[in-house]
Amino acid sequence: MSFENENGIGLNSGAGIDRNEAVLKPEQVEALLTISALLNSDLNAGRVLRDLLVQICALFHADRAAVFLREKLPLAEENKDVSEARRQDIGRVLCAASTGLSQEYLESLIAFYERKEFRQLQSQRRPVYIADARQDQRLNGLREINSREGFRTMLTLPLLHREVLIGTIILYHDQSHTYTEQETRLLSIFANQAALAITNARMYEAARQREREAAQLAEAGRVFNASLRTREVLNRVVRTVGGCLGNSAVVYILQEGSDEAYPVAFYSDAVHEGEIKVASPVKDGHPVKLGSGAIGKSMQSGVPFLLRDPAEILKSIPFLSKSEAVNSLLCVPLKTRGRIIGTLLAYKVTYGMPGKPLEEDQLGLAQALAERAAVAIENARMYEAEKREQRVKDEFLTLVSHELNTPLTNLKGYNQLLSKKLDAANTRVPGEPPNRAVEGLRHFTGIIGGQIDRLQYLVTDLARIPQIETGQLELKLAPALLLPLVQEEVQRVEQSLKASGGPAPRHKFEVTARKNNLMAEVDLAAFFRVIHNLLINAVKFSPNGGLIRVDLSPGPSQMVKISVSDSGIGISELDLPHIFERFYKASSQPNRANGLGLGLYISQNLIQAMHGRLIATSEEGKGSTFMILLPQYGTPQPPADNQQLPDWL
Repeated sequence: MSFENENGIGLNSGAGIDRNEAVLKPEQVEALLTISALLNSDLNAGRVLRDLLVQICALFHADRAAVFLREKLPLAEENKDVSEARRQDIGRVLCAASTGLSQEYLESLIAFYERKEFRQLQSQRRPVYIADARQDQRLNGLREINSREGFRTMLTLPLLHREVLIGTIILYHDQSHTYTEQETRLLSIFANQAALAITNARMYEAARQREREAAQLAEAGRVFNASLRTREVLNRVVRTVGGCLGNSAVVYILQEGSDEAYPVAFYSDAVHEGEIKVASPVKDGHPVKLGSGAIGKSMQSGVPFLLRDPAEILKSIPFLSKSEAVNSLLCVPLKTRGRIIGTLLAYKVTYGMPGKPLEEDQLGLAQALAERAAVAIENARMYEAEKREQRVKDEFLTLVSHELNTPLTNLKGYNQLLSKKLDAANTRVPGEPPNRAVEGLRHFTGIIGGQIDRLQYLVTDLARIPQIETGQLELKLAPALLLPLVQEEVQRVEQSLKASGGPAPRHKFEVTARKNNLMAEVDLAAFFRVIHNLLINAVKFSPNGGLIRVDLSPGPSQMVKISVSDSGIGISELDLPHIFERFYKASSQPNRANGLGLGLYISQNLIQAMHGRLIATSEEGKGSTFMILLPQYGTPQPPADNQQLPDWL
């Protein structure tokens, strides 16, 4: 289909053209208007082309027709980073629509186009008229099949978009046929309109595809991050990728401290005769060395690749078999935080059946999926590693608390025994001076007893941490009057401060109650521990002494409120949101942040286990107030998270 006739005369010189300047017939004008409306009425390329061929054949009395297109849209000129060769390479030739032509002929013509003809059409950009397709020497290789098809005359119209050939329309006549110059000119105009309409339809479909991919990526991100269990995340990744790209997917993960990657997750929905017969690489578990083979090289270089040659795929990927007939494979590295943790494979198993292979255009989607998958996998691995580390810590704390309890109990017993003996030895005869040595020892036993009590509090706190973390904290709740309990613990703290052996206490304690009969269901030991923690914190963070107030009153929503207030150094805005976190110690007062940072963490969890809440308010330099809210005994107990607190709290 050269652009000159066999005598070297161009199309416009008259070969096959009647120069009669006849005006178009009314039916032709009507058909052209119909075609123009058709080209602008639909953005579905398939429907447009099918209807287009029907109208063309009716308008020009063609017996058959076909549309051939390049599979890709031409790249825009603004893509500066793309080479001219890449811009001109818009894919293979495809038959987009046809009528009256055999599949054998269409395949032969596609092969003819691929060999040379599209390059010539691209350079000339003019219609090509063939008077006798059965004899024309320019159609070597097609004349025999043209004869079998039974047509004689052909007219090829180039479809141009921005001077780039995107396809052709070919009209066939079984008998010799000529076109007037007017018809040829109108056909050329019409072909340009058709090229624009086809491009718009394909651009619309490309935009729709981008929207679908964006939706797929959004859904993939949601699915990947819906769990923090590594095994579940991996399964979600391969199922999602296998559904979006090809029909099968595998994840390889680099082993920590090694140069080997192992297949850890696999999915396929490639069904053949009712069964999924694809071999799972995870079951075999054969590792891939970094830099070895296609997978290893991809992980080493960080570069994705697409394979479409079945022989090359079988050679590169060890776990695939010939029977699966994989027609394409994408391999994308899993990168996160600047390092490669593995690779993601997506491939298409066909079992020898026709199937559209994966395309280069899908590399972008694959990379975006791999980025999201890598982040989700790494987050899950880090979370599980932290949980494992935390379990080790909790087991250690449980062991330490268990091992410390016995010697502390023995120490406390011996100290009490020594105290009793000293009391007996200090019995004085009237008129005799006191035994100062015995009194001194008695004072020291009081100090030792206070420190043993403090150690036992710490050991009890350590033992409670694993119970809190595993949700196994169990308390024995019983109704109790709160005022006597608070007064008892305040007296105990006052006595411990006096017996501590340090300077005289500079703190005063005041307990007030707006109602003396306020009751709540509490665990006595846990309640005493919380009040003790709050009182000791008030003392610790009031280094200059002062009044520590404990107030009991009815709270909001049928709650009981117990507040412990001091006028000490307060808590900074930076620290306040974190004071109930485990092992957190205030950064603004490092010299006062002694201890393990467990008191408030444990206190909050103990109060929550009693269906209450612990809240803190503070202003740096002006003191702090900690409020315990507990349901009043005999009132309904809504979940703590649903309790609404007034603004003044």
